[in-house]
Amino acid sequence: MSKSELEVSKNKILDGSISIFQPKKGFRVSIDSILLSSSIKEYSKCMEFGTGSGIIIIYLSKKFPNSKIIGVEKNIELVKLANKNLLKNNINNINSKILCNDLFNKPFLQEYNNKLDRVIMNPPYFISNNVIKSNNKFKASARYESNINEWFEAAYKKLKPKGYMNFVFRTESLDLILSNLNGSWGEIKIFPLWPKVNVKSKLMILQAKKNAKSGVQILPGLILHNNDGSYTDACNSILNNKSDIQLD
Repeated sequence: MSKSELEVSKNKILDGSISIFQPKKGFRVSIDSILLSSSIKEYSKCMEFGTGSGIIIIYLSKKFPNSKIIGVEKNIELVKLANKNLLKNNINNINSKILCNDLFNKPFLQEYNNKLDRVIMNPPYFISNNVIKSNNKFKASARYESNINEWFEAAYKKLKPKGYMNFVFRTESLDLILSNLNGSWGEIKIFPLWPKVNVKSKLMILQAKKNAKSGVQILPGLILHNNDGSYTDACNSILNNKSDIQLD
């Protein structure tokens, strides 16, 4: 194995409906990616920021096989891995493709401005000076917070008027999120993920609509675990590809 080649493992998820290769030591698929994917409604054209090993683009390609989705990933090794995973899952590369690009490069994929119905992203959400930062460059890049407003600005440019942005972020940073969405986004839906009953939410799924005027709704959310640590029936149903998160 060359020094630039990732060491990977093979895993099955979504009740075995998806097989995926992912880095052994980098950022690996977590349930927030699956839950985020399940919140997406049908679209014509979609873009995912930060594709990683490709789980979200594979999930959505299988769910909406006649729609177009573009994954964007800045790390070329992860782009290669994600393309390998598309092939592994028999995804038609006419409607699904992955580009090696960085949304902080200017201009960022200008040809897609005002063209998309949906943008989906799982941006870095840990504050690096509050936690011990990972030495693994793939995990660090995927998980430690950058300027979230730049992610929103990139999504805004890509979406058609009234297009939707879906993402995961820390619940404790709701004030930061709402202040950055104010003015350009509306019809904001907040879906808390509760670790257990009577335990405060750490993560939330959000949906915002470009140029919409209506305000904010906090939805009931989802309890992830029972007291014994097992997944709740509602969470298991989503993780086994039997139900979706409803944001409407």
